[in-house]
Amino acid sequence: MQNLSYESLQAEYAWMLVSDQLQQRNNVLAKSISHMELSAKELPMASRLIILRYHLKMSLRQLTQAARQQKPESQTGNRLADQWQHIHQLFFLLRQIDNELGRATTENQTLRSWMKSLDGRVYRSSLVHLN
Repeated sequence: MQNLSYESLQAEYAWMLVSDQLQQRNNVLAKSISHMELSAKELPMASRLIILRYHLKMSLRQLTQAARQQKPESQTGNRLADQWQHIHQLFFLLRQIDNELGRATTENQTLRSWMKSLDGRVYRSSLVHLN
């Protein structure tokens, strides 16, 4: 049975936040790809977004697989520290995705206009919850 502490609840909450944010980015990327594919002249940007979405999915898969392969609790000195390390890796991935999506949005007027029409809540900062 796992000990329930304030620290473990904080880690669980941070994991839920970053997971939710990553899922939202995945959804935004999927919708923006579909939007960009409507115009032949926007296909290069659609391709760029497809690559970004692929990076997101593959990185998540690798991080999740690595976390699952960690030693059982009895062999690990600090399970909570391992959990926080995984959370920080996920937040780093989120920042990477946001930076690349921001760069693409800056460079492409069609994407920028479409992104402005989205609900702003998608981009709330989840990094605040790490501290």
